[in-house]
Amino acid sequence: MIFVEITISLIFIFTLYFLFYLHRVNRKNKLYIHELEQRNDEISLKIKNIENKEIKLETKLDSKQTELIDFALNIVQKNNFLEDLKLTVNEIKNFSKDTKTIQKLNILSLNINQHIAIDRNRKSFQLQLEQANQEFYNRLLEKYPSLTVKEKRLASYLRLKLNSKEIASLLNITEKSVEMNRYRLRKKLSVGASDNLVEFILKI
Repeated sequence: MIFVEITISLIFIFTLYFLFYLHRVNRKNKLYIHELEQRNDEISLKIKNIENKEIKLETKLDSKQTELIDFALNIVQKNNFLEDLKLTVNEIKNFSKDTKTIQKLNILSLNINQHIAIDRNRKSFQLQLEQANQEFYNRLLEKYPSLTVKEKRLASYLRLKLNSKEIASLLNITEKSVEMNRYRLRKKLSVGASDNLVEFILKI
């Protein structure tokens, strides 16, 4: 009888101890889980902040690219107007017989040519383009160290998805020269004839 009572007492004590142990373990587990949840929340917050910064940077870059494209097209539009004006002046000059009028038209034509050649907006655009594409230039040089300054510049124009006519107007060269430069750039970048050069450059 005494043995049975002792056994029951031991079982009861052991059960109490086991329950107490489980309680302690459970409490520790809850604390550990709580800590993990806090760390997870902190990590999630950091990731969210990083993602927000990336989105802001991407938006800023997209906005800058859009500004550059608008700037470039504005210059092209102005140069096209000047070219049309030059043609009109030449047509009037061909029909005119008055010497003084022809002289004035020659001066006007010369001024138009000088304005097309020396364009402050074009220089400003080029400077902004170089500043905005510095990382792109670095990647280009890292992958293709043999590229010249002119080839890097052409790549940055193509990156804005400008066509050959628009690039010719911005660089004040012929469209044929742009096509030749595009061909040379394609060869240096090892872009196949069937591959799209602009799409290839956008992936760099």
